[in-house]
Amino acid sequence: MTASASVVAAGGGGTAGASVRASAEAVQSELESRYVVEGKRSERVVVTERDVDAKQAIHARGCEGCEIEIASGVTCAKVFLESCARCEVRFRGRAVSEHLEVWHCEELTVRFESALGTTQVDQSKAVRLEYANERCMSAVVFATSEDVCVRFGGDETTLTRLDAEDLAPGDHREIPQFITRFVDGQLLTERLIRGKDEYPTTERELRASLGDQLAEEHLDTAPARAELRKDKGNLAFKDGNFAQAAVHYTEAIELDPTHVVALCNRAQCFLKLGDHDRALADADSCIDIKSDYVKAHFRRGLALHALARYPEAIQAFERTLELDPSNAQAKDAVRFAELMARKQAAVR
Repeated sequence: MTASASVVAAGGGGTAGASVRASAEAVQSELESRYVVEGKRSERVVVTERDVDAKQAIHARGCEGCEIEIASGVTCAKVFLESCARCEVRFRGRAVSEHLEVWHCEELTVRFESALGTTQVDQSKAVRLEYANERCMSAVVFATSEDVCVRFGGDETTLTRLDAEDLAPGDHREIPQFITRFVDGQLLTERLIRGKDEYPTTERELRASLGDQLAEEHLDTAPARAELRKDKGNLAFKDGNFAQAAVHYTEAIELDPTHVVALCNRAQCFLKLGDHDRALADADSCIDIKSDYVKAHFRRGLALHALARYPEAIQAFERTLELDPSNAQAKDAVRFAELMARKQAAVR
């Protein structure tokens, strides 16, 4: 039996299990570092400096019809508002990271009585951000959200809807993301562009720095960024961290759905993790994009073998050999699949 066949027969390995456990432990540790306000209904909740320290994040989730106050003496790491509806949050403290994140919220009002760097709003509806004054706001970053408004100093005439409908026409490789901030004394909303190094910028800033040298590749960096994520996946895979590698490959695929190497490498991760159905799906997706991709056919065969679909596995390995007649692994794998197919037929 070859090493590849052994992996398939075992359905993964101890290293894969360790990777999954390590990822789960990291998530659990991160969650435990938060002060959580959860599932409150029509209550007034005050978070004080006795409740949280500068290393903890404050996380309000699943609350409805509540008033939540982060008191003036509080210093926390960050603030998260998740899946809250018809709530009012009053921020009087200090966030070390200068970040407040809102997602999956509806009819939410956040009142800022102290300065905060960036407020990020995702997948939310009817979010109102009220700042004591213009100095309290640095930037609002938002995506996949409707009816996001800002207001300053309690003055209703300053209420501004952050409208980005005309800033992202056409199709995109990734979900458009926007930033609103004061530029030359005026509130300006622009589409964010992430450079090849992932640093966020805007077309206006690129034009100011590049002038006539500005090219389409500067405005669509998704392919280069996908390659960067793929490389990160390769490093994690070499370290035996298959779960984390799969995350990086997924990020690459989200940026470039036609990235066959990332797809095929993620299939290998799923093989290592024992998730053979997903490995098969990724291999099939690779072949749909690049029909002569040898590794995709071979990994398709491994996934089918692990699923005890031996006749189909044989066909996949034979197709691998048609494309690469000298592939020793495929030669061994097809023989082993033929043996298993005969045993399976004998049992039936």
